[in-house]
Amino acid sequence: MTAAESDVPSEFHAPSELHVPQGQAGPARQTTAYLKKLFAQVGFTIDARRGQNFLVDLNLLDLLERSAGITPSDVVLEVGSGTGALTERLAHAAGRVVTCEIDPRLAQLARERLLTVDDIGGDLVRRVELVEGDVLESKHRFAPAVLAAIEEACSQQPAGRFRLVANLPYCVATPIISNLLATPRPFDTATVTVQREMGERMTATAGTHAYNALSVWVGAQCRGEVVRVLPPSVFWPRPKIESAIVHLQLEPARRALIQDLGRFHDFVRDIFCHRRKLLRGVLVRMAGGKQNDASRDTVARVYEIMGFDESVRAEEISPDAFVNLERVFFEQRSP
Repeated sequence: MTAAESDVPSEFHAPSELHVPQGQAGPARQTTAYLKKLFAQVGFTIDARRGQNFLVDLNLLDLLERSAGITPSDVVLEVGSGTGALTERLAHAAGRVVTCEIDPRLAQLARERLLTVDDIGGDLVRRVELVEGDVLESKHRFAPAVLAAIEEACSQQPAGRFRLVANLPYCVATPIISNLLATPRPFDTATVTVQREMGERMTATAGTHAYNALSVWVGAQCRGEVVRVLPPSVFWPRPKIESAIVHLQLEPARRALIQDLGRFHDFVRDIFCHRRKLLRGVLVRMAGGKQNDASRDTVARVYEIMGFDESVRAEEISPDAFVNLERVFFEQRSP
């Protein structure tokens, strides 16, 4: 062990049998050939159930990082450390990185990579907190260890922004975005690769085919854009569908207009369970049922205040209008 290695946190010391393939100048480039050689060397097999599709286009890894706008004072959350290729870039760019990996084999490879490329006396790995395990405790809640790591990192970088930057596994992309937006300390920006369909939903506007409850939940709090559509060929193994890099920018002033985040989330979800139906009937049911005179009167007052046409449907209402609708609905239901 060198003097520099002795200062590196013990959790980053990888077993000696794991070695990053050599023969390259500087950090290893995450290409298909590199991954195949590395995985063959350590006996790693892909676990498709965990959405293990690695981004192997170096230009797109650079685009993902560049689109995030990271500064040295920022804290970055990465979900899915993989072999550490993106983690390495994030650690060089940010003040602190919290990276999460559910597969212990990949977590070890990420540690090995960081040690291999760290030529500045251990400063690189000291900026990284690798949380090994599931990022989600349940479908609707982040793992406490992850939240604690984020809180600790943000306390050490009080002047920075909190950014989500990740090649998100398809299977957890929606709950990660949704749950972070439900926390008291959401991301300031999110720059992620997701299924193209999900990217279109997160950035969809009212009246478009992709517009749904996720569009409203994200759109009521963020400004979003699809940065780039990605073909299957830029990943290994290749997925069967297209992906997209999506960038979301939190807008705190608009988020502050939501009186109760949990109530708003449930309200939007319940309405979009009947998105094709006329909104009036859905609201009457939510207010107590069409057999109840008070329910019909409540919705009539809501329609008058909101200025809605009788034929309006949920998919035609903008996120900002949904925020007003939810507030007015609960105000009119109150005794």
